[in-house]
Amino acid sequence: MSMPKSDRLRRWLGYLLLLHPGPSAVCTLVTAVSGWSAWRQTLPKDRPTGSWARRLAAASAAMALAQMSTGVLNDAFDAPWDRIHQSYKPIAAGSVPRRRAWLIGIAFGFASVALASRAGSRALRLMLLGLASGWAYSLGLSRTPASFLPFASGLATVPLLGPAAVRVRAPAQGQVAVMAAGLGVGLHLANGGPDIERDRLAGRRSLPVLLGDRGSRRASHLLLGAGAVAVALSAPRSGRAWAWAGSGLAAALVLADWLAPRSVRSRGEHPFVVPTLAGGAVAGAWLLGRARGAPS
Repeated sequence: MSMPKSDRLRRWLGYLLLLHPGPSAVCTLVTAVSGWSAWRQTLPKDRPTGSWARRLAAASAAMALAQMSTGVLNDAFDAPWDRIHQSYKPIAAGSVPRRRAWLIGIAFGFASVALASRAGSRALRLMLLGLASGWAYSLGLSRTPASFLPFASGLATVPLLGPAAVRVRAPAQGQVAVMAAGLGVGLHLANGGPDIERDRLAGRRSLPVLLGDRGSRRASHLLLGAGAVAVALSAPRSGRAWAWAGSGLAAALVLADWLAPRSVRSRGEHPFVVPTLAGGAVAGAWLLGRARGAPS
């Protein structure tokens, strides 16, 4: 007996949502653009030749799989709790079997490591750090006061993976890592904010729960806004227009999220979208601003 078309569509949509396509796409794009940006900023005589584009493609695909793996395992780990508090999620709603989700998450994680190994040893080390951070968060650290640490360490690897894959050193690498880690903490607070009451009832003691709704919102907006300002002020003259455009977009998104009533921010199933877009705009502003007018 064949499955009704509506049920098949619901199941396929469930698998798509299980992969957390939005955040995965943003991180993948940042990895790809960071590699291209670093290559652009390298003097022509020092630029890698040959298969640098292929290595960057492998690293970007590895980032996509690692992000998906982290999201899938997080949903699989939280499924019993989600059935009570967040029944719209794919596993909790019955669209995806929990056992299959475990297999998908683990398989994607190992595949991300295999792809990263094709981009070189440094890219592989960064991928292992990023994947370990994501898995640590998904498999229990998200419930503790140290919940921000995997976000900080994991996000710090995202803009460094691309340059490592093309085998050039990212300019201002220390600044990039610090900024990415700060954005990671800001995104963690934004992600956990709408779930604070449910997490508190479940006995969790994550950083958003400890800070509360207002404290998490303010800290998240402060970190994302500070990232936008830092990018705008540090942009080289040749790329200032790109940096200011991206920073302005990020600031506008942060302001919109700040002004939105609580009922609007908490409504629906994807309150993480606006902060993710703001973080992506900050990253894009930095990378495009630095690449614009670089040696050609």
